[in-house]
Amino acid sequence: MLFCVDSAGRSDVGLVRQKNEDAFVVDPDLRIYVVCDGMGGHVGGQVASQTAIAEIADVIRSGLETDGGEEPLATAIRRANRTVYQRAKADPELHNMGTTVVGIREAGDKVHLCHVGDSRIYRYRRGQITQVTVDHSLVNLYATNPNLAAKYGPGKENVIVRAVGLREEVEVDHQTVAMEAGDLYLLCSDGLTDMVDDWILRELLEEGLTGSIDECAEALLRAALGSGGVDNVTAVVVRIRTNGG
Repeated sequence: MLFCVDSAGRSDVGLVRQKNEDAFVVDPDLRIYVVCDGMGGHVGGQVASQTAIAEIADVIRSGLETDGGEEPLATAIRRANRTVYQRAKADPELHNMGTTVVGIREAGDKVHLCHVGDSRIYRYRRGQITQVTVDHSLVNLYATNPNLAAKYGPGKENVIVRAVGLREEVEVDHQTVAMEAGDLYLLCSDGLTDMVDDWILRELLEEGLTGSIDECAEALLRAALGSGGVDNVTAVVVRIRTNGG
């Protein structure tokens, strides 16, 4: 079966922050869709997220060989990690900058999902919404390692344990999923998920199943801003349909 992909992305500084440290790319030609949420210092977050986005796109565009047969998007993220890390090391003003990354790459009748950090990918399929990534958060680390929780106490929800640019090397989580007509994928920063409940995300994605994909992305941002907009908010929506459907 031949599939077609529709996509749209939107980002907003929110109602509280002075600058937008999120960045995203929607590139149907490269078949990649990526969201980054930067962090670190006065300008570091913006630099980290924008640097990562640019490097990921450049690596995919170049068609360079992947590392040991690795998924190209995962390789691109790991190379972006080195670029962000080296730039932070060279500039004291950018010390400790980093960024989350979530990304999708189309490949035939499959999608490759990659992520680092606590930005998320959700999938809407047959009326149900599922978070398909697992946050690299301290809370989740403690949940899978009870001995750490017993030793150090409860973890703070907003602390992440893995990000692009904080160390010279980073592990990228990757999964491959078969496409199904009617699937919608949502890639987003925590400025959306901290503000909007999953049931609202499901309703908005359901409307995007047959409606305008651009309006779907806009509606997701409006939902976050309408709930307070305390952080930067970014949403990228990817819709799978049959060719001609």
